[in-house]
Amino acid sequence: MQWAGHLTFTLRLGEGFGHVPNHLDYVLGTTRAVSHLDGGPLDRVIRKWGGGGRALGLYPSRRGLGRAGEHGAGFDDVEEQFGLSRTYRLEVADPARTEAVRDALRDLALVESAALQLLATAPMALGASSHQPELPEAAIEPFRRIRVPEAHALEQGDEDVTVAAVDTGVSLGHPELQRKCLAGYNTVDIGLGQVSPTLKLVGDSWGIGFHPQDQVGHGSMVAGIVGAQGWHVHRGVAAKALVLPIRVLAAAQASSEGARVGVGSIGDIDAGMKVAVDLGSDIINMSFGTVASSIPQGDPAPHTRVISYAQHYGCTLVAAAGNKGDDDKYYPAALPGVIAVGSVDAMNRRSHFSSYGDHVCVCAPGEQIYGLARRGYRVNSGTSFASPFVSGIAALIVSRARRRGIDIDGNLVRQLLIESAQPLSGGGFHRETGFGLADAVTALRAVDALQSDGRKAA
Repeated sequence: MQWAGHLTFTLRLGEGFGHVPNHLDYVLGTTRAVSHLDGGPLDRVIRKWGGGGRALGLYPSRRGLGRAGEHGAGFDDVEEQFGLSRTYRLEVADPARTEAVRDALRDLALVESAALQLLATAPMALGASSHQPELPEAAIEPFRRIRVPEAHALEQGDEDVTVAAVDTGVSLGHPELQRKCLAGYNTVDIGLGQVSPTLKLVGDSWGIGFHPQDQVGHGSMVAGIVGAQGWHVHRGVAAKALVLPIRVLAAAQASSEGARVGVGSIGDIDAGMKVAVDLGSDIINMSFGTVASSIPQGDPAPHTRVISYAQHYGCTLVAAAGNKGDDDKYYPAALPGVIAVGSVDAMNRRSHFSSYGDHVCVCAPGEQIYGLARRGYRVNSGTSFASPFVSGIAALIVSRARRRGIDIDGNLVRQLLIESAQPLSGGGFHRETGFGLADAVTALRAVDALQSDGRKAA
């Protein structure tokens, strides 16, 4: 859905405004948004078509990360190359004229691209049920199906390997996540009140500090599948690897009695994903999405720039395929190089809600998954919870490869996951289940078959 009155734009290579502060510094209260950009055509367009506006830098710089008042300082050549140093978020005075502002910005010579700001959501309309802290047999079965217990006998993971959960944050005091999470970050900044006719923001929706405290429960469940201690759930798939919680989605609900969902602007999400890369994440789990049919015509696919930036640094990118149950693509799952994960039921058939298509890479259990809640435990379903199973296997792959002196990046991890998947739907690739069910043991054996340069042994 569109976020009325908000858009982003990127200037052409070599252009940029040194006086425009970063939005994370704005959230901290160390600066204010600016209403004047170039004193020329850009300002005239914003005044004429939008009644004026205020702007902030979208992405924090790698060098300025964590420094109050300096998040937009010292961009390097790589950040300039991918356009991150010259991308801005703009709020216009007249929300009804947002599209007119976007179209006028596109006509300016110094503007490379301009797009409306969209809001992404998680989980994708699937509910949850609370459970008492016990470990029923059904809670163990999803892990067995992708052979996690056997994999842990081969590979225990490594604390130097990090899985970023770019999501609603995590429950910082949850016993299952103690000593399993790094400090994390919070990039949420979407104001207060209604974000749509049916959704109202609740709790922290404008970045109170950088603490990634979960106010939905979605991110906690994702983090638990990856890295739970294993007190009252199965031990996390990634074993000893650590979780980096990046809070990019605020809490919203349809009514005071309704279940909470995560919602966040594409800009906040992209900023958080860049933070995950800059903090050294090896794997980034993205259990959220924006459906392709909601993207305005002519606007670029969401997350394209920051995904390219992450791939430049070798990150493995894993995303939920979506819960629409048809072949309408979700982003970032549909972007090239991203490992799109679908959900299967207990019989290894595509879950009725799982989105599908040529971009789906592999699948994992996603129905009735027993995991963490904000407090205690719960059962939930969705591709949001299939994705972290694959992120956890990716962490084991990276851990094992490094232990053997093998240089590995996201492309090689993706290849190994595809080659090691258990064939479904008659074997080979299928649009509903990708290359098959992820298999942790076969993936680790595939790593063992590699030479030090990442090629298969003869």
